[in-house]
Amino acid sequence: MDRMTLPMLYHVHGVGPFDFSSMTPGDLDGIDAIARERGVTLVPTIFLRPEYLDTLAAVCQHWQERREAGELAHIAGFGVEGPLLGVSGGVPPAGCWMPDAKTWGRIAALGDLGLGYLVIAPDALALDEEIESGFCFGDLVDLLQQHGVRLAFGHFRHDDPERSAAMTQALIDYVAPAGGDRYRLVTDHLYNDMPRTFVHAWRTPEARKDRPAQLAAVLDRPWRPDTLAEILGPVPATIIQAALDDRLTPMLNFDGNHVDLEICRATVAYLGAERIIGITDHIEVLDMAGEQLHAAQNGLLLRGDNIVAAGSTGFEAQIANMRGLGLSDAEIDQLVRLNPQRAIAPAVSKASS
Repeated sequence: MDRMTLPMLYHVHGVGPFDFSSMTPGDLDGIDAIARERGVTLVPTIFLRPEYLDTLAAVCQHWQERREAGELAHIAGFGVEGPLLGVSGGVPPAGCWMPDAKTWGRIAALGDLGLGYLVIAPDALALDEEIESGFCFGDLVDLLQQHGVRLAFGHFRHDDPERSAAMTQALIDYVAPAGGDRYRLVTDHLYNDMPRTFVHAWRTPEARKDRPAQLAAVLDRPWRPDTLAEILGPVPATIIQAALDDRLTPMLNFDGNHVDLEICRATVAYLGAERIIGITDHIEVLDMAGEQLHAAQNGLLLRGDNIVAAGSTGFEAQIANMRGLGLSDAEIDQLVRLNPQRAIAPAVSKASS
C-alpha cells in the first residue's frame, strides 16, 4: 500500500514494547513492522536526555541509510521534545537541559537525517538572549531551519501569560512573518502545558461535577479574534490567531482526557480541520525516557509525582472520538493524514523562501 494513503501518528512516544525515548538502531525494524501491521505511518517522538544524544544520532543515521535503500517506509521521520522546555507539564526531568552551541549544532544536523520537528518553549529565551557568548536564541532558530527542523511550540512557563504570549508572537513573526505556509511552524498539544484562563479537562469524578458550568464559560461566548484572549488566555489566543492566519498548525489530542472533547469540537469548528494536526501523544509501555509511569483510571499515564506524562489512548479510539463529534471522513483525513504529512516534510527556512 502507498504509504501516502495511510494516516500518520505525528506525535507518539511509543508503540508495542518500544519506548521511543530509549530506542536503538536495532529497534527500527520492529517499530516499522508494528506500524505496517496497523496500517499507519508514524513519527517517533523522543524526550531527549543528554546521555541519549549519541544513540539518537545513530538511530537517525541508520534510518537515513535504510530509507535510501527503500526500507523502513512506515517511519516518516522523528520528533524531539526538548531539551529547551519549561519545567511545567509531563516532561521527564532528565529531558529539560540547556545544550551548549556545539551540542545544538549536533541536534540541528539531525534534520539532515530525518529529524522533522523539535518541541521548544517559545517563552524560554528572547531571540537576542544568549545561550552562550556569540550564540543567541535567534541563531539557534536559524540553525534549526537551515537543517530543515521545524519548531513546535510547547511546555510554556505559567508565571506571566502576557509575557509568554508576547514572546510567542515574536517568534512567530520571526519564523513565519507572513501567512501562506501554515506548516512552517507547529505546536505541541494545544491547551496542554500552557497558561489558560479556562478549565480544559475534567479528569476525576469530583472535577466533573463542575464541568457543566466551567464548560459553559468557554463555549457560551462567541469565539472571535477580539474575545479569544479573555476566554482562553493570551497564549492559546495567540496560537489560534496565528493558525487562522496560516502561520502555524497546532496539534490537538482527541483522547478526551488531555482536552475535553467538547473543547476539541469547538476548536475544530473555529479553525477548521485543515488547520489542525490530530495526535495521540501515547505510549504503550509504563516506561518513558528512563522514568517509570503508572496508569490513572482515565487512561492517562502519570509520573511518580502524578503529573501527566503521556496518554494510553491509541489511534483507533481517537478516530472513534472524532467520529463521535460528528467529524466527516474528509475532516478526519485532514487531521490524521494530510496535515501531518505536510508538516513532516523538511521545513523551509525564511531565508530561502
